[in-house]
Amino acid sequence: MKYILFFLFSILLGTPSWVLAKDGPTNWLSELDNSLAHRDQYERQRVERIDELKKELAQMEKQPNKEVGDRYYDLMYGLYNEYKSYCYDSAHHYADECLAWAKSNHHDDRIIEASNAVSFTLISAGFLTEANEVLKSIDRSKLSGRLLEDYYEHNSQLWRAQADYVREEPFYTKYITQSNAYLDSLKQMLPQNSARWWSCLGSRQMRDHQYQQALESFNKVLSLCDSDLHRKAMTTAEMAWAYIYLDNEDKAIDYFAQSAIYDNETATREITALYHLSRLIYKKGDHERASVYVHQALDDVQFYNSRLRKIEIGDILPIIERDRYEAVSSQRNWLIAASCLFVLLSAVILYSYWFIRKKNRTLTTARETIATQLDQLQAANRQLKEDDKIKNAYIGRSFYTNSEFIAKLEKLYLMIDRKIVARQYDDLRSMMKLSTLNAERENMYEAFDQTFLKIFPDFVQKYNLLFEEKDRKLPPNDHSLTSEMRIFALIRLGITDSERIAKFLNYSVHTVNTYKTRIKNRSTVENEQFESRIMEI
Repeated sequence: MKYILFFLFSILLGTPSWVLAKDGPTNWLSELDNSLAHRDQYERQRVERIDELKKELAQMEKQPNKEVGDRYYDLMYGLYNEYKSYCYDSAHHYADECLAWAKSNHHDDRIIEASNAVSFTLISAGFLTEANEVLKSIDRSKLSGRLLEDYYEHNSQLWRAQADYVREEPFYTKYITQSNAYLDSLKQMLPQNSARWWSCLGSRQMRDHQYQQALESFNKVLSLCDSDLHRKAMTTAEMAWAYIYLDNEDKAIDYFAQSAIYDNETATREITALYHLSRLIYKKGDHERASVYVHQALDDVQFYNSRLRKIEIGDILPIIERDRYEAVSSQRNWLIAASCLFVLLSAVILYSYWFIRKKNRTLTTARETIATQLDQLQAANRQLKEDDKIKNAYIGRSFYTNSEFIAKLEKLYLMIDRKIVARQYDDLRSMMKLSTLNAERENMYEAFDQTFLKIFPDFVQKYNLLFEEKDRKLPPNDHSLTSEMRIFALIRLGITDSERIAKFLNYSVHTVNTYKTRIKNRSTVENEQFESRIMEI
């Protein structure tokens, strides 16, 4: 018996280190795990601030003088500030609203301020060309003070993002040089020894590969911004990169963890720290924690809706999941090998063998789960691309349609005003014809059909393949749909609620349901499968 115990002890001493413990720093990671456990509490605080601003804005919108009220602009700019690191779509919306208000009121400083805000949201979301166009539209000669500082900072961020995106010479050096020039101009404007000045200096030293000096500058920033958690998040992330370049990954993990904590406490969704942290601890062998962090980072960038971040995380996520599985598989293989030795000894060996088989079944289930998740992720990526294409097409069309509608509405208001002043009430009554409204509705349907057929040019042909030859119908021209087709075109776009379809097409819900039932009954496929076949087009 003592020989058996000695043999088991020898096997234990030979157990791979990853079975017994994981290397690397853990204190800051534990702090981060604790912070993430209170994520909902931090996010609720931001949402409450947003709701307060929206509530006041809603009250302001009821007042007749909102177009000239500075407070109205301040509220929208406040909402932009709350959203700019939280949700791109909302931040961009309020930045656009600020710019529209400033232009309508001919307020030069606020036009520049709002243009800077629009450019920031575009840079954050990865729309670099569009951001460059907005910055080019700003008259540099009219800038001073904070507006000029923001202008330099956003240009520096833009060209740095361009360089990081290209990463090939000679473009990388060209873009970094442009970014550095704007960063130098910004530093000259800032009060010396302020937190922002030290931050600019540290960033410049990083680009000049002066990493130790950069760390000293960033420590100055941290000592000057006790209450500014967002700046702390950015600064500690920069310090993490400095330690990476100094080949000290343990320190880099500590500072990325601190940066992720500050991001979490400020409910910041436009993040990079958690993503880069997952890559480092994944290299250390902590695959489970890396998987949790990278999935959290993916949730954040999907919520914020940043294209560049989605691409970055989409590259590393399958690698972490695959290597996590391989690590578990390696553990399984070692246990199986040990069981082959134990089976020669006693009933204890038989128990070990049974345990390994059980572990193997667990791993098989994990592999199937991972495969399913990867399939779902790929399907989600395809859906994101399609949704993005549909969204861009209809947003572009809606801008044109809204502009055209506003022009018609303005013309109608002017005409009605003249008729009322001239007391030509009979003429006014003759203008208000239902046929005009119907014509506008038909124009809307025509615009919808044209946009939809640009996205799905084979829709009519593939739709008709679901029916026998005698039941197939063709629209009056190549750029339109029949009423029946229009119902299922809306379903293809993801609008499945009959009430919403009815409102769009000016039908009753009963009419829409009757159309759908009649069409399904006429098709060559089962009724339950008809809509899924439509979604496959």
